[in-house]
Amino acid sequence: MIESLRKTVYRNHVALVTLYHAPMRALASRAVRVWFNRGRLDQLFCEDIKDFPECDMLYAIDANGIQVSSNICEASIDRGAYGQDLSHRPYHVTIPNLNDAAFQEAFLCEVYISRLTQRPCVTVLRGVTVGPVTLGFIAADLNVSALSSLHM
Repeated sequence: MIESLRKTVYRNHVALVTLYHAPMRALASRAVRVWFNRGRLDQLFCEDIKDFPECDMLYAIDANGIQVSSNICEASIDRGAYGQDLSHRPYHVTIPNLNDAAFQEAFLCEVYISRLTQRPCVTVLRGVTVGPVTLGFIAADLNVSALSSLHM
């Protein structure tokens, strides 16, 4: 099943990146102003999660893969996730490549099984930058099984 979902995500890669590009860009531009204030960053994510179709969770990680926000779901906030080391998650292998101020697009990682939902998941990442400095990344975990309901 997961291989089938990987193929679906691969076929729809450009459509998915296009779908999430604008909301990720807008969220990153607002997040940069509150990046070092966890409470305000969490509040921003709570307000914006509705703008992300099929998003199970929004969160932020620094350039080293350390989580700098809570896990924000539509119905809950997991403050205990703050500070966890996500550097070994499936998407982290891309962070050294993305940790370049030139990174201006949304990036879609490989399909994996979410620890939170135990369902196939894909993470969309977007860099948060100030001039040439990358502060970190906004991450949106998407329910891959539900993405087929989106018209791509």
